[in-house]
Amino acid sequence: MLKKLLFPLLAAFILAGCASNTTTLDIQPKIQLPQQDPSLMGVTISVNGADQRSDQALAKVNRDGQLITLTPSRDLRFLLQEVLEKQMTSRGYMIGPSGAVDLQIVVNGLYADVTQGNVRYSITTKADISIIATAKNGNKQVKNYRQTYSVEGAFTATNAKITNAVNSTLSDVIADMAQDTSVHNFIKQNAR
Repeated sequence: MLKKLLFPLLAAFILAGCASNTTTLDIQPKIQLPQQDPSLMGVTISVNGADQRSDQALAKVNRDGQLITLTPSRDLRFLLQEVLEKQMTSRGYMIGPSGAVDLQIVVNGLYADVTQGNVRYSITTKADISIIATAKNGNKQVKNYRQTYSVEGAFTATNAKITNAVNSTLSDVIADMAQDTSVHNFIKQNAR
């Protein structure tokens, strides 16, 4: 009877240990969409993404004497390009290859600085995202969105806790993008 109980329990612990050894963070920020602008009539814009970070890691964590590099589950430039496309479509724009205004969303920085001791951990996540709007008439605007998020807790900074910190930071940036009308106003002024 003890063997019947012990073996599945041991197997569960081994599998749980394997599951926590992943070096990929599941990045899925909340996407906030802006209000639609009924005055837009068939304005087409193009959207693309770029990642300017020198290191593709989201965090580097010391675990059991080894420095572990944690990377995102998907390419951040495509994730943020998709977010910006959804936000612009929600405003009422059409997305196409040759728009009146070209938007580029740039990941300048996104990193979780993780420190941990024997009984406490600290995670500070910083995001720096830019939207560069370039109109066909030559006018250009750069809008920066920056967020910092910090959390502390007991024991160790697990992948789930680091993922939550990164997702919270990105969600805040995306909410700022949805509420900000400066890019929208630039497009309206220069899309003629």
